[in-house]
Amino acid sequence: MTIKPANYDLREPRRMADEDESPLDLSAGDEERTAEDLFRLGQREELMKLQTQLLASGVLPEKPYLILLPSRYGAEVIVFEWLDFLIEKAGFENTANALSYYEDVGWLSEPASDTLQSYLYGFSEIDRFGSDGPNDFDTNDHVLSLVYIARLASS
Repeated sequence: MTIKPANYDLREPRRMADEDESPLDLSAGDEERTAEDLFRLGQREELMKLQTQLLASGVLPEKPYLILLPSRYGAEVIVFEWLDFLIEKAGFENTANALSYYEDVGWLSEPASDTLQSYLYGFSEIDRFGSDGPNDFDTNDHVLSLVYIARLASS
């Protein structure tokens, strides 16, 4: 089942977690979870905290969620971490397409998307993939992108 990012916003991560294609087994001990499971669980918890803070303030952001990239150093680290993840998972072309799509659905403004696209030139795709080549993005990847966008928008 494919879920399009256009069909959800910052108020819907709980629903998305329930419909996840590969839900995390929260009953499993830490030794039974993979590093990726623990990472994604942490990212979802962070998104929930950001959502709770926004709901408590009574103000939810309007689209686009990220109008401009913050200029501070910490924001650049977040951007590089996010783009590295996207490129590592799906390659340059799919990453560029995902950023354009996030602009189309209102997660990113055009200037933010353009800046992110220009950052792509600083990455190398050499030796990033095994024999399988780049993968497609799944729901978890889009949720993770939303976490990165929320981080950048809140900084």
